[in-house]
Amino acid sequence: MKKRWLIVLLALILFAAGGWVWGSPYYTLWQMKRAAEARDIDALARHIDFPMVRESVKAQLSARTGGEGGGMLGALVRAGIADTVVDAAVSPEGMRFIFAAAPLAETPRPDTIKLKANEMRYRRVAFGRFLLTRKDGAALEFRLHGANWVLTDLRLPPDAFH
Repeated sequence: MKKRWLIVLLALILFAAGGWVWGSPYYTLWQMKRAAEARDIDALARHIDFPMVRESVKAQLSARTGGEGGGMLGALVRAGIADTVVDAAVSPEGMRFIFAAAPLAETPRPDTIKLKANEMRYRRVAFGRFLLTRKDGAALEFRLHGANWVLTDLRLPPDAFH
């Protein structure tokens, strides 16, 4: 009889672990959306590795404007102004607009990159990594840190500054 209970307990543990592996990314996204809509910046920030995201965006901007070219964006990158803009945009308040259904996030503005989470598709890339991708190639990458999913990369669309 003890052996049967042990098997049932093991099956329940495996079922719960499988449910967590499958459902935890969705739960994290739900938590982030709820925190953004409630304007709970601290709760949202717990799911974002700001230094990693900032460095990724800065590296992408620098790579796209390489050398002396790059037009106005290249000039901003070389002058260091783009770094300041990225630091301001990749902030708790800036990230709130990606996850919230806020009116400001819905306002169309020319020449802006809108990464609204509700327009993106979930895709698991590896056990500890998933992406939210948009049709134009923009993506949010999440990685598993301990038992929590954390936003670690914001990939700009390939043709964002052409």
